[in-house]
Amino acid sequence: MIDHETQLKIQAFLDGELAGTEAREIAALIAKDRDAAALHTELKNTRRALATEQGMQLPESREFYWSKIKRDIERLEPAKAMEQPSPTIWQLINRLLKPVTAVAAIVVLGTIVFQQMDPRLNGGSDVLVASTDMDAITFRDDSNGTTYVWFADASQNDVANDDDDTTLD
Repeated sequence: MIDHETQLKIQAFLDGELAGTEAREIAALIAKDRDAAALHTELKNTRRALATEQGMQLPESREFYWSKIKRDIERLEPAKAMEQPSPTIWQLINRLLKPVTAVAAIVVLGTIVFQQMDPRLNGGSDVLVASTDMDAITFRDDSNGTTYVWFADASQNDVANDDDDTTLD
């Protein structure tokens, strides 16, 4: 890789701006270094191209010439936008699959959260007390699919317990 300073010296050599010793050093560098030789050749070709272009005369004014080029570019740009191919079946499936996957993930996540919040869906046995005024006990056994509910009036239970105590004596 040639450093910036050497690149400038090769340009100056090509332009004939270097003195004897420095010109010989750059000529030797161009002869032995492939990157320096490639840069020298590229600069020479660019100079030739620019010299050829300077001699060209246009039939119309410079502004009119460039406005024609601009109009041609603007005319071609909408055509490029219209040339876009229609989407393939796989692209359509991919566009549809993303939102469907997102909805499915939300449903699965919601189901898991709901099961954690509702003990009846956990798949185990639970005991629930239905009321404080009444003694109601629910036992659900999911292993055999049965639910048992016992109801008793709390005030009668106290009386029944008192009666039972007296009768046992």
